[in-house]
Amino acid sequence: MTLEQRLQAEGGKGPGFHFIRHALSVVILLHHASVLAVGAEVSPAATKGDAVASLAALMAGTGGLRQAVIELLRPFLFSLVAAFFVLSGFLVAGSALRTRNVRQFLAFRVLRIVPALSSEVVLSAFVLGPLVTSFTLSAYFSDPSFFGYFGNIFGFVHYHLPGAFLTNPMPALVNANLWTLPPEFYCYLIMTGLMLSGLVYRPKIFLRLVVAASLVALLLGATGWVGVTTRQDTTRFSSWLIVYLFVVGVALFAYARHVPLSRGLFLFCGAAYFLLMVLKSDDVLAALFLSYCVVYVGMTPFPRFDRVVKVDLSYGIYLYGYPITQGLAYFLGPELALHGPAARRAMIMGLALPLTAIFAYASWIWVEKPALSLKRFLVAKRAKPPTAEPFAAPAE
Repeated sequence: MTLEQRLQAEGGKGPGFHFIRHALSVVILLHHASVLAVGAEVSPAATKGDAVASLAALMAGTGGLRQAVIELLRPFLFSLVAAFFVLSGFLVAGSALRTRNVRQFLAFRVLRIVPALSSEVVLSAFVLGPLVTSFTLSAYFSDPSFFGYFGNIFGFVHYHLPGAFLTNPMPALVNANLWTLPPEFYCYLIMTGLMLSGLVYRPKIFLRLVVAASLVALLLGATGWVGVTTRQDTTRFSSWLIVYLFVVGVALFAYARHVPLSRGLFLFCGAAYFLLMVLKSDDVLAALFLSYCVVYVGMTPFPRFDRVVKVDLSYGIYLYGYPITQGLAYFLGPELALHGPAARRAMIMGLALPLTAIFAYASWIWVEKPALSLKRFLVAKRAKPPTAEPFAAPAE
């Protein structure tokens, strides 16, 4: 069976994308909660980010088991945001091929991203910030960084509000998740260019373009030309690489009829990704293997999960998880100080997940769903030709 055949069998929808969006959002939330509860990871500089060196240190008796385990798990941290961009490319390609209208495509993207983002930014600036700032309210609301924070709505990322969270284990950061906004906007810009040029509708030319981009990415990843690195830090890929993975997701949708849906291939790609990441051999090639794994899971049904979680909380979890966790670390600071790191992590993680889920649900019901309902006013009235796309596009 190919990806196209599975999509046809499922009415044009990838049955597992609902699950994978939520799984990624929740894991990111819990990882951040673990860090925000106790502060930044502290480990020997010689082995941090290097699983081989960490294991060698463990065997030599100069390193600890905990650090070795952390390094072996590090590829999974890298996969989180990368997987989001792969599935975003796959789903956004479906939207582009379904609408074949640039204005409509961009309007759909704005409706999906901006209303919920604007709500989170406004709540953070006007509600959370005043509750946790060390400034007086007059100083807080007149500070330039207060006004600058609203630039997040337009992709100009600001992580700080005046005097907010200065005493937290991870001080000053309000919402570090917003770092993905510029790469996401670049992805939509690239998709717009592909639609305006018609390249995304011309399979042979688009395939050559993707192959050329892949060769360039592999060259950059292998040589680090002019200081271009694949890793932004020890937990995430660089922005240019996740934008490239968005394009790979687009290509996987465009060539769904040629991509086999194979469990054996999934296991091989997963093992190859993990091995290449652990050995720090070739991050770009590893990311390509990861891309197939993401789409394979997206084609896998999770009926029990779908029966329990019937609305899309993933975007709300991603938006609200960080500031809510920082708020918990701030207000529970004296209580947390009485306990060890493990207890602090358990307390913050245990509270952050349900509180964030509540905000995410409210965001879906009162902001995201009403905004998406406006799509019906933007759908082009003229009928599309029957050859517009080979099969029904997956739901966004």
